[in-house]
Formats: sequence, C-alpha cells, structure tokens
Amino acid sequence: MAFAVSKSPDTQKEVKRSPLAGWLGKKDDAKDDVVPEMDVARGVDRALRSSRLNAEKPVEKEQKNPVRDALGAIEAALYAIDRIRDTLEQACEVAISAKDIEDIGGRALMAERYDELRLSVDYTIEQADPRAALLIGKNHRHLDVKLGGAARYSVSPIRLDATDTGLGLSPPRDAFATYEEINETLEELDRALARADRAAGSYCRDAQYLIARMNGEFDG
Repeated sequence: MAFAVSKSPDTQKEVKRSPLAGWLGKKDDAKDDVVPEMDVARGVDRALRSSRLNAEKPVEKEQKNPVRDALGAIEAALYAIDRIRDTLEQACEVAISAKDIEDIGGRALMAERYDELRLSVDYTIEQADPRAALLIGKNHRHLDVKLGGAARYSVSPIRLDATDTGLGLSPPRDAFATYEEINETLEELDRALARADRAAGSYCRDAQYLIARMNGEFDG
C-alpha cells in the first residue's frame, strides 16, 4: 500500500514533502507519477515576481497575465492537496488502529472518527482558495492558458473530493463491524493517496512548463 504506518511522528515530519515539491529542473521523467522531493516554491515565486511581467509594454501592467494566474491556481491546488493527503494519512492510522480492537463498540467509535476525516476532505476543498476548487473540486474544469497568439496550454482538472468520481471514499456503513470492511476501507485509502499523488505530480509538471514559458526558456 502507498501509506506507511510504522513511522514515528518525528520521522513523518522529516520526510513530509512540500505541497510544491515537484519537477522544476528535473530531466528524468521515467516515473511520471512520482513527485520528487524538490521544492519549486522558489521557482514559482521567481516566476510570479519576474520583471518580465512588467517589461517592454507598460500598457500591459494593468492587464491580467494568464500564465501567472494559472500558476497561482496550481499553487493553491497543491496546498489543498497537501492538506487532503494529511487527512488521508490520519484516516489510514484510524482504520489500522480499528483492526487491533476486538470490541465491536470500540471499532464503531473508530468508524465514526474515520467518517469525520472522510468528510473533512470535502470541507478542505470547500474552504480552499476558489482557484484550487476549479482544479480539484466538484465543479472542476480545464484551465485554458493563453500563451500569446494562437498558442494555448490546458491544465487538466483532477477531482479529489470523497465521491466516487473523486477519491472514491465510501462511508463505513457497517461501522467497522467486520474486518473485511476495514480492509476494504484501507484499499480505498490506498487508491485515494495514489490519486492525490498523481494529481500533485501532474500539477507540478504543469507549473514547470508554465514557469519555463514565463522565464522565456523556450518559444512556441
């Protein structure tokens, strides 16, 4: 499974990835779904503050910059994904703890706690920056970025709420009465974590491309 439960809290803090850990400067794309522990926050910041945004054409200073706006949306989505992933990891710990409880009533309490965490995934999206919701919420849509002339770039949304079309997290209908239900819950969480990581990796690659465009590293 994608989650690890044997790590101590201190160890988890040490290996916790940045919500903007990504692909800036990476050449090896052999593992498309892996998000390297590489902080692109500085790259995004440099791009957003770049003097190129205000150079050459003073008239454009007051106009929106589509690339900069898209990077802001991606950044907001990555921060939301990081919070969602934290919630999923907590849910994993709750479900695994439930497996060690023989008393059905005790497992029911754990199921209740799990359901609270499951629902908090949706709450995280609802309370997130509206730009993030456009990429990971229920009303998600493609983010089309004008690059100049007829050139465009599309950032694809990846829905990450708890629904079947998102992370696919089912409520504990039998209150963890059986170990089979707990195991099924853990499998759902494993898939949800993988989906969240794929989304983060995809948005980091989008950010890498858009940063390169803003910095004039290539044309076309």
